[in-house]
Amino acid sequence: MKSGRTLIRLIGFLVVQLLAIASLSAQPASGPEAEARAALDRFLIAFNSGDNEQVRQQLHFPHVTHRANSISVAGHPADFSVAYESHRRSGWARSRWDNVVTYLVSDEKVNLGVDFSRLNAAGEVIARGYVFYIFTSKEGRWAMQYRAGSLGPESYEEAELAQAQRDAFAAVEYFFGAFNANDRFALSYVNHVPQAAIVYEDNRFVFADSMNSPLIETDFDGLRDREDWSRSEYSDIAIRGATPDRVIFELTFERLNSAGEVYMRIPATWVIARVDGRWGMQFRSLMTSTISN
Repeated sequence: MKSGRTLIRLIGFLVVQLLAIASLSAQPASGPEAEARAALDRFLIAFNSGDNEQVRQQLHFPHVTHRANSISVAGHPADFSVAYESHRRSGWARSRWDNVVTYLVSDEKVNLGVDFSRLNAAGEVIARGYVFYIFTSKEGRWAMQYRAGSLGPESYEEAELAQAQRDAFAAVEYFFGAFNANDRFALSYVNHVPQAAIVYEDNRFVFADSMNSPLIETDFDGLRDREDWSRSEYSDIAIRGATPDRVIFELTFERLNSAGEVYMRIPATWVIARVDGRWGMQFRSLMTSTISN
């Protein structure tokens, strides 16, 4: 019996090792995803150092921190800091990644979803959460440019999260209806300011502090004249993070010309938030069109 239990334990150990090896082999050896994952790990090392200067070196600026339903933009390194004193008062000693999932990937931008734990000095978990990150490449250097953190989904009422997801999805539907109707007034209802965006492969940062910003005030006549644009549609929509006041979507939106042909197809991240009871766009990130003109 003893030899049988030993054999079972040995088999179990080998299975665990094989799964670990398989997990490692599944990680990309090179390319944008590998670069983003390496940048993520560098950020964690810097974060656990407790030194804001080291953390700033792992970020791109302007840097967006998306809280429950508000955005904070650090234009320069000196504008960014981690509230380490508050963390330490809560018992925090370090953080760790528990699970990392790769979402949208392009040559210059990668979206990552990360489950994390905060640990005290004894190595005990004192809190868990989830962060949606966007890593970008600028001048050959990969670093974090956007983060939206939250508690783990188990911290919220299931019905409350489900309602938030329905309301945010309705806002996306409303947005496309208003956009295709060229209804600027309706679009103002489903956009919040301030609003920020990281657009296309040059990772250009755009900030809107009023409804008159080009990020929000669409030139419909110009779209028709320049592109023969007729309408826009979306597909492949998926939720990548949700709280009662903020839902992160990845989707693909398309522009169609007057002949009904799709001439632009852009993978995107849209973050819809509830502010003063109203759901609307608060952040977006756009990849380059997957259709070459």
